[in-house]
Amino acid sequence: MVMKKTIGENLKRFRLKNNLSLAAAGELLDLSAPGLLKYERNKILPNLERLEKFAEVYHISIDDILDTGSTNDIKFNNFKCISRTSSIDQEKIKSIIRKRIDNYFALLELSEIKLQNKFGVHMISTLEEAESLATKLRIFFTIPIDAPIANLIYLLESNGMIIMTIPVDEVTKHFVGFYENINNVPIIIVPEADNGYNQRFSIAKYLGELLIVANNNKDAITTRFAESLLIPKQALHNEFGNFRTNIEFKELEIFSSIYKVSYKNIIKRLLYAEIITPSNAKYTNIYINKNNIKEQTYYEEAHNYDKMLYKLKALGQIKDISKYQ
Repeated sequence: MVMKKTIGENLKRFRLKNNLSLAAAGELLDLSAPGLLKYERNKILPNLERLEKFAEVYHISIDDILDTGSTNDIKFNNFKCISRTSSIDQEKIKSIIRKRIDNYFALLELSEIKLQNKFGVHMISTLEEAESLATKLRIFFTIPIDAPIANLIYLLESNGMIIMTIPVDEVTKHFVGFYENINNVPIIIVPEADNGYNQRFSIAKYLGELLIVANNNKDAITTRFAESLLIPKQALHNEFGNFRTNIEFKELEIFSSIYKVSYKNIIKRLLYAEIITPSNAKYTNIYINKNNIKEQTYYEEAHNYDKMLYKLKALGQIKDISKYQ
């Protein structure tokens, strides 16, 4: 649902952008923290003199404060940060996410593109049903049930999902992820990662969170869905056979490079498929840890936003792209 921004929300956003607490900003504005909060909650509307002071302290224009254009109704029910993230940093990250989502929908409107949710929701109660849903989704994507997914972000963007990554800095370093259906469009946002395997797995798991309704054990169910989507059981049997008493590490390395999944998840899936025993899994993990073996680095990037932005600029529909960057 699209809503109108408020002056109070704008004031809060600009305060956070300037790394100011309520108390610190209030001191600069000659206001108490409770007094400033009344402005941010729209209980008091600023007069011209107060608007000028806000603009001066926050290094913005009065027009920026009075901009009450459209924004999207974002619940943030599935907004994830590590536990020690301060409430101020959480609000800053939410502000970044809100701006990116608003900009994305603005570009969609200018491009006359209407995204639709193609996936629906699925009632899942067992791990086996999660595995089956992953197989059905591969069939929907016309990907063989035993084939690697070459680029998960591209695949999801091509099927009407919004995928975004956020650069990691001092503010966003504790951000873990975000997913939500907004305007009936599934949206996944993750931090830019130095390990493409972890980012890819997070996106697959958040996809499961968006698609699956489960009364119990949802975390385990969506984890199994992600594992099954990225590492099909049939692919494991094709590559490793039905039962192995020993596996060479090089085999894991090759499978990892083809399927773009981590060694630990391959071992976990081999154990689940009963291709190796618990002792095989234990000693393989010990070998990896003892030898400090690092996985190859690779990245997947979301491109739909930039494609829309620069096409609109070329067509003359956007003159200044800085407000969208």
